[in-house]
Amino acid sequence: METIHLSPRLNAVLQFIPKSACLADIGSDHAHLPSRAVQEGRIDFAIAGEVRRGPYHQSVSTVASLGLQDKIDVRMGDGLDVIREPHEVNAIAIAGMGGELIADILERGKGKIGPDTVLILQPNIREARVRRWLDQNGWIISDEAIVNEGHHVYEVIHARQGSRTQPLSEQELLMGPMLSSERNPIFIKKWYSRERRLIGILHALRNTEHSDEVLAKIKESQKELQLIRSCFNNH
Repeated sequence: METIHLSPRLNAVLQFIPKSACLADIGSDHAHLPSRAVQEGRIDFAIAGEVRRGPYHQSVSTVASLGLQDKIDVRMGDGLDVIREPHEVNAIAIAGMGGELIADILERGKGKIGPDTVLILQPNIREARVRRWLDQNGWIISDEAIVNEGHHVYEVIHARQGSRTQPLSEQELLMGPMLSSERNPIFIKKWYSRERRLIGILHALRNTEHSDEVLAKIKESQKELQLIRSCFNNH
C-alpha cells in the first residue's frame, strides 16, 4: 500500500487528532489527512467531506487506490452536512480555508457537533475570526501549533467544549492564547514580520488622502500594531 505523506501544515493537524477517534475531515482535499491517520492507526473511521463534485471524485479515487473504503466514507455535502448524526464522529478537522469560512461552517453546523467532539481547525487567514467564534460559542482552546510551510506560516487550533472564567483578550484572539504564551521562534518571526509590514502600511496610508476608509484602515492597523508590541513588551 502506498504511504501518504503529509505537508508540515497537515501533519500539524494530524498530531491534534485524538487516538482512536472517529473523524470528519471537512474539505478533505484528496482525503490525504484521513488516509494518513488510518495508515498510522490513529483513527478508527473517517468521513471525508467535499462540497464540489471534482474534489469528491478525487477523494473517492484516493481512498479506493489505498484500499481504505472500509475505513473512510467519502461524502458530498456542504460543510458539516456530511455528518448524519452528532454522535457519528468525535473529532472534526477543517483545514486550508479562510477563517471567515471556517467560522461560517461551524455556525451553520452547530447541531451536528456532539458534546464530546474536539475541533482541529487550520485557517489560512483570519485566525482571530475562528478564535472569536470558539470563544463566543462555548469552546476552550486547549492547544495550538504554528508551522512553516514554504513561504507561509500556518496556525492550528485544537478546541473542546467548556467554559472559561473570562473571554479571550483581543491580543489572545489575534495571536493565540497558547502561542502567545509559548512564543516559539516561528511565532516570533511571524509577528515581527507582521509588525514591519504594519509600519509600512501606516507610513503609506499617512501619505494618502484621508477618506473615511483610509482613516478606518489606519485605526485598525494601529490597534493591531499595539497588540503585537504589547505581547512582546510583556515578556
